[in-house]
Amino acid sequence: MGTRGTRSGIFRSISSEDGRSRLLRLRSRSTPAVPSRADSHDGTFILNGPGGSILGRLSMDRVKTGVAGLDTMLSGGLLPARPYVVSGPTGGGKTILSAHFLLEGLHAQEPCLLVTLDEPPIEVKSNMAVFGWNMDRLKILDATPDVRAHKRTRSVIDVGTSLDVRDMEQVTDIRQSSQVRALEVTVHSVQKMIKQEFAQHLDRTKQRYKRIVIDSMTALKMFSMHGEDSRILIQSFLRFLSELEATTLIVSEHLDRTVLETEFFLSRGEIRLHKWLDGSFIRRAVSVEKFRGSSFDDRMRPVAITAKGMVVSLDSTPQSREPSSGPKPGESLLETRIIEEVSNAIESVMRGIEEAHRRQVAIRDIEVALSRAMLAFQRRNYQKAMKLVLSCDSALKERIGVAPPPPTPTAPPRPPGGIR
Repeated sequence: MGTRGTRSGIFRSISSEDGRSRLLRLRSRSTPAVPSRADSHDGTFILNGPGGSILGRLSMDRVKTGVAGLDTMLSGGLLPARPYVVSGPTGGGKTILSAHFLLEGLHAQEPCLLVTLDEPPIEVKSNMAVFGWNMDRLKILDATPDVRAHKRTRSVIDVGTSLDVRDMEQVTDIRQSSQVRALEVTVHSVQKMIKQEFAQHLDRTKQRYKRIVIDSMTALKMFSMHGEDSRILIQSFLRFLSELEATTLIVSEHLDRTVLETEFFLSRGEIRLHKWLDGSFIRRAVSVEKFRGSSFDDRMRPVAITAKGMVVSLDSTPQSREPSSGPKPGESLLETRIIEEVSNAIESVMRGIEEAHRRQVAIRDIEVALSRAMLAFQRRNYQKAMKLVLSCDSALKERIGVAPPPPTPTAPPRPPGGIR
């Protein structure tokens, strides 16, 4: 970032996370610098001075979630071409929110892909029909491990057979008996199917998929991964999703904060759905836990599931908050603070790992050490976890410090997932 003067004023070059550089006018030659503020959620900013106000805009399109109140909380929507996590308990509305996101893309004539690991496509279609949504043009990759396929109508990409792209409108058949074992559904097999479908869709339509939903990461890990290497596989999978240059929602459950799930650290943001019992009523709410590169509303907002889908109320706060703040039973305030410190340190190391991969630095040993740190954390051995994390951080900084710089942002974009 640099500052330079011209006859019309002083400008600063700023870089955003998408690698683009923009010029921001700090002040004209005739007026002193004054504080600026962002008065809207669409990327505009206002510079106030004695000579009047200057209105500007940082040009970055937003990707609408399809839920108006949530888009307002996100300062206009998601930043494009990045992975985000949608988390929450069973029945919290994760799948409904994901469907809103896909439906919004279909309305905008954007190619959309649903990768389903939890529910067969016929169940997904039935659930969406309740709201009267037409999602016939949605493409589905069926990665549920308990069956082989529907009848071979043009509806589904089945993880257990040869690739055959199909539309949701012809998902009509009840599933046959299972011929795909759970062990066949792995990160590698799902990644291979997504990569192949991206390549074939690009060849057929000359368009890339703009929106993807992975439903759910929890199911994928449950079926296919165990041990320390699972975290390394998830890191690799999330980097793969980032390379696709599509805006991705990753559905995941996060019920225990002492269990560190890799997707929460490597995603660019987290939308958390809450559900709790308040007397005889079930309450729901939504919060934005993090959103890198953007401002956002950090308050919990009430959610209602209506005949038209999800509705977020911005005019009120939940009548009773979910009891999630403060120490949990069996935890001291000190332990709560230690959990936060170790979590922040792990997130910092994961960002360093992303940078190392961009620079093509060999760090397999560091990734393994970080997996051990996360396992120690889950076992509440916080001292060992922090010691391993600090060692990883030191080794990362040393290797990145002597590595060549990453490719410049002007370099031609890589094909998705290394497709040639």
